Amino acid sequence: MNKELKHFLINKFSEFLSDERKEFIENVLDNRTDYIRVVLEDIRDPHNANAIIRSGECLGIQHFHVIENENAFKLGRGVSRGAIKWVDVHQYPESATPTVDVFNDLKSKGYRIVVTSPNEKASAPESLSLDQPIAIVMGNERDGISEEAKDLADDFIRLPMHGFTESYNVSVAAGLTLYSLVSKMRASVEKWQFNAQLKDDYRLRWYKKCMARPDDYENYFVKEFESQH
Repeated sequence: MNKELKHFLINKFSEFLSDERKEFIENVLDNRTDYIRVVLEDIRDPHNANAIIRSGECLGIQHFHVIENENAFKLGRGVSRGAIKWVDVHQYPESATPTVDVFNDLKSKGYRIVVTSPNEKASAPESLSLDQPIAIVMGNERDGISEEAKDLADDFIRLPMHGFTESYNVSVAAGLTLYSLVSKMRASVEKWQFNAQLKDDYRLRWYKKCMARPDDYENYFVKEFESQH
């Protein structure tokens, strides 16, 4: 879609939204990031996976990559509280080696793969360098991350624990980790927000999600645009 048509559609859809709604969307856009992505490797409990996505969305994270080796992921409505509607969830049903494929794809896009692990050499989230975009990998509740993930990881982080319990619930661990990293990113990274083009892309997408039958309206608006050009 060319830039002129995109702006035309944004203006047309905006006519159907209240000023308050548009202001709210602009605030979300200003706080959205693609600098940090989340990878969920074989999470067993769909409630945990959806809770992680909900927490990440609240913190401004847009992209979530779901690796399904043994456990299928189901999009939830209750736990995620509508977060699924506003984020990108990437699944890989055709991949025979999803962990390898996802990691390699993210690395090719410039992301450093950071795995959560009880590894003694792992650093605390607040100590992690954010000199390049990162993809945070959360492993499953029983076995943690896979050996493939360990072999391909660029860095390891772990949360400190000072009690008798062995580990945090994975959704709690994700929330604590992402809050720490997003806070550090906002304070220390210069260009963590969406650029102007991405803002336009998501502005149009989110305007459409606020309406019933948006594709019908878009087809009508496109015809109007074409008649004027």
